[in-house]
This record gives sequence, structure tokens and C-alpha cells, in this order.
Amino acid sequence: MSYILAFDIPTDLKVFKLQINRRLKRIHATMIQRSLWKHNDLNELIRIASLIKNVGGKALIMEEKLVFE
Repeated sequence: MSYILAFDIPTDLKVFKLQINRRLKRIHATMIQRSLWKHNDLNELIRIASLIKNVGGKALIMEEKLVFE
């Protein structure tokens, strides 16, 4: 099963956003759009989402489900 992390980090935390993007690349997550990433490891995405929320950002994790092809 794949999961999607959607997040929003305050603009004054550009360095933190860069760190999050590097961490997502390190775990081999796939970037869908700038703040939308796909990965199979739910626990790792929860850890990253928690970091984002701890600095005042917003983060959502959703299950990927094909609805129409």
C-alpha cells in the first residue's frame, strides 16, 4: 500500500522545508508535486509529518487508492 504526505510549512522556515525535502529523498519517497510526496512506509511518513507539525506546519497523510483508470 502506498501513502501520500501533503504538507505546508510556513514561508519563514525555508531551511526546515529544505531539510524535510532532503529527508524524503533519503527514504526514496517520490515527489508528486512540491509538497506532495508518495511512499510505502507509513511509520516514516508519520515521523516526518510530526516534525512538520511540531514547527507549526500542517501535514496530512492519505492512503493512495485508484478510483478511475
